[in-house]
Amino acid sequence: MKKEGVFHSLLWLVVLAVGVFLCACHGHEEIGNNVIVQNEVFTVTGDSIIEDTVVACVSRKGDHIRTNISTARLDSLYRHNDLSDVDFVQGKAWQKRMNRPAGMPQYSSEQPLVDALYDMSAERIVDAIDNNGRFNVTHNISRLYCSIYLSLAYLKPHQSMATLKSLVDVDSIIMQREGQWPVVSDHIGWATAAWEVYKATGDRAWLTYCRRVIEKTLSINSKVLVDHPTGLIHGAGYTTSKPLGVRRMTWMGYNDLFACMSLGNNILTAHAYAILNDMCDELGIENTYDKDAQRLKDAINQHLWSEEKGFYCSFLYGMAFPKQSPTTDNTSQAMCVLWGIADDDRAENLIANTPVSDKGINVTYPANNPLEPYFANSSWATTQAMWNLAAAYVGNENALRRGLGALYRAQALYQSRGIRLRDVPIDELGTSASNAAMIMRVLLGMNFKPEGIEFEPIIPAGMPGHKSFNGLNYRKAVLDITIEGTGNDIAAITDNGKPMESAFLPKDVEGHHEIAITLQEGNRPTQKATIHHDELILPLTPTVVWSNDTGYIKDFVPGTPYRLSVNGELTNLNDSVFVLPKTEKFTEFSVEIAGKYTGGFMSKPLLRYYLTPQIAFFPKTDADTAVINVSVAKGGDYLMDIGYQPTGTLDVRKVAANGHPMGTLVMASGNMLEEDGLVYSNMVRVILLKGNNVITISQLRLPKSFTPCEPVHVRIISY
Repeated sequence: MKKEGVFHSLLWLVVLAVGVFLCACHGHEEIGNNVIVQNEVFTVTGDSIIEDTVVACVSRKGDHIRTNISTARLDSLYRHNDLSDVDFVQGKAWQKRMNRPAGMPQYSSEQPLVDALYDMSAERIVDAIDNNGRFNVTHNISRLYCSIYLSLAYLKPHQSMATLKSLVDVDSIIMQREGQWPVVSDHIGWATAAWEVYKATGDRAWLTYCRRVIEKTLSINSKVLVDHPTGLIHGAGYTTSKPLGVRRMTWMGYNDLFACMSLGNNILTAHAYAILNDMCDELGIENTYDKDAQRLKDAINQHLWSEEKGFYCSFLYGMAFPKQSPTTDNTSQAMCVLWGIADDDRAENLIANTPVSDKGINVTYPANNPLEPYFANSSWATTQAMWNLAAAYVGNENALRRGLGALYRAQALYQSRGIRLRDVPIDELGTSASNAAMIMRVLLGMNFKPEGIEFEPIIPAGMPGHKSFNGLNYRKAVLDITIEGTGNDIAAITDNGKPMESAFLPKDVEGHHEIAITLQEGNRPTQKATIHHDELILPLTPTVVWSNDTGYIKDFVPGTPYRLSVNGELTNLNDSVFVLPKTEKFTEFSVEIAGKYTGGFMSKPLLRYYLTPQIAFFPKTDADTAVINVSVAKGGDYLMDIGYQPTGTLDVRKVAANGHPMGTLVMASGNMLEEDGLVYSNMVRVILLKGNNVITISQLRLPKSFTPCEPVHVRIISY
């Protein structure tokens, strides 16, 4: 008890000393050069975190992190902010082990806190490997792919390879999380992780295997997921289906989620096509996958970029008229920067204009809840790490320093103490892989390519001094890398004492190599960062009761800027009850809360048919394909859906009109019953000719756990 009392006394002295320093710096907008990051909430130095009365500092030996944060203090803080249901628990505090983690490089610098956090991360990465030589995955697969991309492919390539192989089925198709394909379709992220493993190992057998897996998966996806009007990919990604669909759009069922076209899925698919092109080039196979990648890139920039906000929206959603979501997905935005989706000045502007909180980049913005980043879905370490890579890529040191500080703060205060929400495990692997990536891919600037390693380091001014990263296994070589100075311009680089012609290490190096880099300040583009000091939370989605001519907002809050959307055109609403305007065409009505940065999702839409939909009863057949004859008085675009009796399963069917593919219909339970007692699938646009048309509806062969729904009729809607 006496030792503990002395420790807390020392902590309070540190707080007082730092308070004087913070007062002296108060009012300055720029971050000082004597700290890694300083903002209105916390300060990160080379050996400590200071936030109000909370302090975390590395021990003199660097073997543990002392902090006065506690679950009791956190519980009190969150109850004070009206979050009485938040319950924190604390695990075992980190203590550095005597033995170095097997096969992990060693890092040291003049920032002992960063050294200690890396040591903790190295241990956690090794701990995450099971007896089969694979990573234990305690969180969603999307974050695993991201973690392998960030650093695991280089630190543990064979374990990454084994883990990725375990996620491929017997037909060489990438398995989808929880069997939810095609509604949730983010499994193609496997390609990104697999390509990084090849670049780290040069394993030709792995390359051949991956090409086959990616090619087969993309082939199936292209037949089922493509939205023909936009060229985008259907289906929800993790950030679409979980925090957004469930927490803020409760009216959306599986059918509506499939209709979404998410930024993340489309970027991962475009990148998978680009990777497949590169893999074929490596294998000497002619291909045109680069054209598929370019087409999808163009569609992303045309439909998912918001010129008004200066960044990408998370997804398109809706029934008849897809519209941009009011949120952005920052993991995907970082991918846009890193993989060339956001070209010209768009990448720099995206990093500069996307709002970032003092405590880190939100997974989605606005955030879904006011919880501390790291505890829930407000932020993930992998999102922060990807954002930091993107900031380094465009040379925005201001954004990078803030991002590094946010990552180090969360690890030092919470991961080092095992603090988490009850029943919500910490993503130890993702957080640790993210930290390691900051060393390898930011500070050392290692950019792995099929032909070798390119060095493009960027070290912020607040992290001066000597840094070393020793014992990295790269193909047939072992690398020891040292770096001096700060900046983003290489003044000198040597290999085993000999000057290198360029900052590039070829893939065929063997044996031991000592790479020494000296940095100097170089030219930098914009250093702007858009900071939101007060956490902006996504407003609740309005609940609207529709009648023939009016609407009623059940949860109306006076003074809130509600707007009525009429086929995408917005008008202000000043009362909970409003009259619907007369229209002489097919119309989709919805209500939303508007605002440049704080707009919410639209309510469940009301569809008003100007012409009565044509009903065609679904034929009774045991065959996989049903044929329906439809006659229309005027050729052109129509909407089509299926009314069905749900069976508690997922039924997916392909639609063709007059022999031309038109899209995919999803029929699942969980969607709301309509007035006629049926559930309706998502809508597909079909192009019909004047007079008679033949529509074929073909069932997809899904896993045995799925059984067909009971289609009742098809609706053909003029719009």
